[in-house]
Amino acid sequence: MIGSDKLISEKAVIHESASINDGTKIEPGTVIYENCKIGKNCIIGANSVLRPNTIIKDNTIFGPLSMCEGDAIIGKNTTIGAQSHVTKGMVIGDNVFLGPQVTSANTPKISDSEHGTSSNKKQVEIFPPNIEDYVRIGTGVTILPGVVIGHHSLIAARCVITKDIPPNSFVIGGKDQIGKIS
Repeated sequence: MIGSDKLISEKAVIHESASINDGTKIEPGTVIYENCKIGKNCIIGANSVLRPNTIIKDNTIFGPLSMCEGDAIIGKNTTIGAQSHVTKGMVIGDNVFLGPQVTSANTPKISDSEHGTSSNKKQVEIFPPNIEDYVRIGTGVTILPGVVIGHHSLIAARCVITKDIPPNSFVIGGKDQIGKIS
């Protein structure tokens, strides 16, 4: 289903089961897989990829050259910066900002040759990170598997998030540089 007042590039590839709501713009080179649901008044940037079962809520920007591995939920009024990676199963809250080149991971352990593309491929258990509402994340941040970033937190550019961040926190610099926002 494709809503009205939309602007969809003829150079985008959209699976017939995808749902795109009113006022949404899909830029050239975008690939949208089966069962994706995109809300109203969104922008899906050029050359982005939305794998199966991605849900993007209203008024959200998914930046150019970004990738969502699927089975993920991205909240309303959220911005995902250019060249970012949203890992499979991730939940991103409402009113979140991710700067360019934010990367998330969901696989804490790759233990043997049966992972990946081998013929004996195992189903790997995943632990997607979650980002709560009103979080701001700077450019080039890496978020490791299973981490929860609490609401109203601020993560400075280039940080590597290795553990849960409590609500109303800020993270700067190296390991364990966590403070409270007053």
